[in-house]
Amino acid sequence: MTEQTRAAITTHILDLDSGFPAVGLEVNLLSPDGKLKLLATSDSNGRIEQWSQEFALQSGQWQLIFLVEHWFKSKNKSSFFNDIHIAFRAELGQGHYHVPLLLNAYGYSTYRGS
Repeated sequence: MTEQTRAAITTHILDLDSGFPAVGLEVNLLSPDGKLKLLATSDSNGRIEQWSQEFALQSGQWQLIFLVEHWFKSKNKSSFFNDIHIAFRAELGQGHYHVPLLLNAYGYSTYRGS
């Protein structure tokens, strides 16, 4: 996928227990006004670069919701977390927002990527 075709907000999910991408993990993206709820599932590289529909980036607090409980159950594992919510502020003119999730059953970390 080229730089021009990826969404303004993307993510990459890595399973720290296995050391591999988290394939098939469902994620929701909520807009600042709460009216836009987009859906996607991580690809074979654990990435989401497109959502269920195109959207225009607006300034404000966006939220990524990673549906991890279902994903862990599909791997016959339990998880301390049901969902992981990451809220972050986006500003127009500040470029692309990439928010990776490094995940295991009992913890996670995130950061603004590139």
